[in-house]
Amino acid sequence: MKEPTVASPKKVTWHKEKVMAFCHGEPIYPATLELDLTSQCTRVCENCPSSRSRFHSNLERGFVDRLLGVLGGHTRGLLLTGGEPTMSELFPWTLSEARRRGFEEIAVVTNGSLLHQERVYQALLRDATTIRISLYDWADTTCTAALPTLRKIEELRKRIDDTTSDLKIGVSLLTSADRSQRLIHIAETVRDAGAHWIYFHPVCLGWGKGVPVQVSQNNVIPVLHAWRQSLENGFQAYWAEERYKHTSLNFDAYHGAHFLLIIGADGLNYLGAEVKYQPDFILADLAGDWSENFLWHPERLARIASVTSENYAALGSRHRGALYSHVLDALMKDPHNDEAFKSSGEYLFPHVL
Repeated sequence: MKEPTVASPKKVTWHKEKVMAFCHGEPIYPATLELDLTSQCTRVCENCPSSRSRFHSNLERGFVDRLLGVLGGHTRGLLLTGGEPTMSELFPWTLSEARRRGFEEIAVVTNGSLLHQERVYQALLRDATTIRISLYDWADTTCTAALPTLRKIEELRKRIDDTTSDLKIGVSLLTSADRSQRLIHIAETVRDAGAHWIYFHPVCLGWGKGVPVQVSQNNVIPVLHAWRQSLENGFQAYWAEERYKHTSLNFDAYHGAHFLLIIGADGLNYLGAEVKYQPDFILADLAGDWSENFLWHPERLARIASVTSENYAALGSRHRGALYSHVLDALMKDPHNDEAFKSSGEYLFPHVL
């Protein structure tokens, strides 16, 4: 039996009923809501279109309440991103309200800077399924931010072990050819700090222009494969192998947008996470008056259908939305291919695409 993983283009096929309904032209609710409570952040990372913006947005409680109400009972996964979601005054309430509304898995992407605050760690221990701490500054030898973050991981792991919380701590690291020989040292440091799992994904440039593309990843995968063979005591390392390949991606529409709903802190629905806050990729404006049937509005559907692998400027990032679209496109052409579902494997946090 294959080991479970957190990331794969075929993760979308875990939702077989949704996929089959979609392939037959039926309206579906997304499997996952990716939501930015705020575009503000405690840090200003290079190439981040959110934190480097001159203008910042914050969602209001009434908006989040209505959105969770529309999706609750249909969408089972919530992914809070940003910006830094733990900065938002709505953070604890959003987690508990999502639980009340029937979201089964709640994940939080955070830079970890506020994990020591009681309002933050109590909400995580009580309501979150997993966090993914973005340790993106580990390769900057002039930056000391990684050390306090590692201490916060140690403190949070102790709180987990001292309670009955099922929260899992994940850490994400960016990879590139020039970092490949240093990956294992920082990964083992993360493991020793108490993280349960680690996720590797490629450095991309061009985020601020809506055309992210990977930098060279030569030698990264061999290094990771060799190291993973030595892991023990339950610690796991993950990456989406297909993000590192040079195979072609083909889709006649950006199908992934039907399964992964991206909503920014400005109340706008974007095509994919890789083009968030890019005006050319707005699918629906929920910032003002909006219909609870917005998912199936003809204009939104037409915008999704207009983005193909032939005209998508952000294809070079090989981000998960584009990978899902490639898999879904093949299934739409052959919806009775049971082998495509059998090979989907098992996934950790399957409701969080």
